[in-house]
Amino acid sequence: MFVWQLLASTRSEGESSRRLLCFGLDSQPAYAVSEYPHLPRGRLRLAGTGSLKLVRKFLIAVAVILGVAVVGLVVAGPSALAMMPSFGGSGSAIAVRLATINRRELVETVSAPGELDPEVKVDVSAEVSARILELPFREGATVRKGELIVKLDDRDLKASLDAQMARRDGERFRLRSEQERMASPNSQLANARATLERQETLFKTGDVSRADLDDVIARVRDLEAQIASAKEGLSVIESSLAAAEADIERARELLKKTTIKAPIDGQITELNAEPGELVVVGTMNNAGTKVLTIADLGSVRLKSKVAESDVARVKAGQAATVRVNAYRNREFKASVERVALARGTEQSFGSSSGASGSGQGGWFKCEVKLDLADGETLLSGLAANVDIVVNRSEGLLVPSQSLLEKKLDDLPKDIAESPLVDKVRKKAIVIVRMVDGKAVLTPVKTGASNLADTMILEGVSDGDVVVTGPYRVLERLKQGDAIREETAADAIKPSTTGMKND
Repeated sequence: MFVWQLLASTRSEGESSRRLLCFGLDSQPAYAVSEYPHLPRGRLRLAGTGSLKLVRKFLIAVAVILGVAVVGLVVAGPSALAMMPSFGGSGSAIAVRLATINRRELVETVSAPGELDPEVKVDVSAEVSARILELPFREGATVRKGELIVKLDDRDLKASLDAQMARRDGERFRLRSEQERMASPNSQLANARATLERQETLFKTGDVSRADLDDVIARVRDLEAQIASAKEGLSVIESSLAAAEADIERARELLKKTTIKAPIDGQITELNAEPGELVVVGTMNNAGTKVLTIADLGSVRLKSKVAESDVARVKAGQAATVRVNAYRNREFKASVERVALARGTEQSFGSSSGASGSGQGGWFKCEVKLDLADGETLLSGLAANVDIVVNRSEGLLVPSQSLLEKKLDDLPKDIAESPLVDKVRKKAIVIVRMVDGKAVLTPVKTGASNLADTMILEGVSDGDVVVTGPYRVLERLKQGDAIREETAADAIKPSTTGMKND
């Protein structure tokens, strides 16, 4: 039940009068105002003179103000309530998260995306054009080196081999025949030469005429010409026989290639043909038929893309940690195997997954070898990320989230004049220390960092307590603000408890 009352002053005909506005809203039995029993429930009456317009305008204004306030609280959330003094938490101290500065090891890493690729992968293609008769293994099967993986139709090659062998046998017969035919001219030539020697002796003694000697000489020369011609014929036959032998050897080799055996131990990661399909031999303009791919999935490397800005820090032999997207809760130990000497391209990366490199300035291919347990395998082509350890150093570390960059104009004079601030950029890197329950802004000089921690070279000491969050509280803290460590109860309250709105 609500009763709204409004006292308004009006002036009528030079006289002052006071009017009572009563508005009763109630779902209970009729409510009677003791002083004004004549006002019924749910009615608005004006005691005196005037109009209801003033009352309506007032109520509309109140409703609008309340509506805007409710919407503002819904949009702003708990932090808006926390900034109001009436909604404050326990006391005026601001609840913050704290961390103690200590000397620890800082591990600097370079991160890069990539994809897994077997260290040993062989594409199996046919070396003869023929139809596939058998494929004993299917995709995903494990094979051993030397096992039959593809059997091609060899009937045409066997027929070709038989033809070549027949041709060779024919050439051998011709060769023997020519050799036998040359036996008679050789014998005749030997006799003719003996006769020539006798005729020359007799010619010197004058027992034979010059004409008889010339006849013998002509006979010898004729036989020598016949034998020379026969020898050339033998050479042709011998060459033809050698060609036939070579053709036979080639046919035998082609016949062997109809039986394809596994070149390595591994798994069939890709099967591109089926029994009955015709496979063709690759040429300069045709890659030929790739029947299947065998990969050793127990020896895996990550082909990663290291940003050009980071590649100078990456060296072969550095330790690394690989996180595979398909194995969210696992980390694989690894080491850098090699770093490319030239800027990478998609062709040099050999990727079909479209893994993008870091940054706009280009990337370099980096191969990282994974250290897998015996018998452990990883699928080819999985997307992964690698963190390569490029440096280890020891010093005072603070959480990186505790560092703030402040303009010098926003800092107290003693801090703005510190030698640790950047007077050229007119900015300073500061942390907020907790000293005797008060916030103390402290300029620092930073060193190496990673995603989690940053090394502080100057400005703090071992054991100092610094504010790490929440960030919306941290960035609003002022010098001398009262602070306290956040408790479990504070975790469910607005993070800016106790803060005053600037």
